Amino acid sequence: MAKGITIVGLGPGDPGLLTAEAQRALQEAQEVYVRTSQHPTVDSLGLSASIHSFDDVYEKHESFAAVYEEIASQIVELGAREQGVLYAVPGHPLVGEASVGRILARAQQEGLPVRIVQGLSFVEPVCTALGVDPLDGLQLSDATALAKRHYPDHN
Repeated sequence: MAKGITIVGLGPGDPGLLTAEAQRALQEAQEVYVRTSQHPTVDSLGLSASIHSFDDVYEKHESFAAVYEEIASQIVELGAREQGVLYAVPGHPLVGEASVGRILARAQQEGLPVRIVQGLSFVEPVCTALGVDPLDGLQLSDATALAKRHYPDHN
C-alpha cells in the first residue's frame, strides 16, 4: 500500500457478507485501523496484520462529533505516511459513517488519495428481513437527528 487512505467496508456483521475485494485488501495490509473492534467481522478476520481500534476515543469524548473529528484527524495523519493507512468501518463506508465524510473532506484538503472498498450496508439485510423493496418508497432517517429536532441538547 502506498501513501493515501484505503477505507474498507466490513459489512453488516455477518463475516460471510464481507466482499472479496474487502477480504483481499484486509489480507494484504500490514496494519488495520478499525473504527471499533465491537463488530463481529473484526473477530473473524484472522489477520496477520496488527489491528488498532478507536474504541478508546469514544471514552475520551462526550459527543460523537468530537469522536469522529479525532478519528478523521488521526486517519488523515496516518494516510500521509509513506505506507498510507487502511481504515475499516462497519457496513458500507459511505452509508451512515460520519467519520468517513470527515476523512474524505480532510483528505481532499491535504491532497491525499482515498480508495473506497465497498461493503454491504445495513440497508439490504434490513430490507430482506422486512420483505421491502428499497426502491419502492423506502425512507431512512437518522434517529439522533430526529431526536435533536424535538429534544434540545442539555450540555
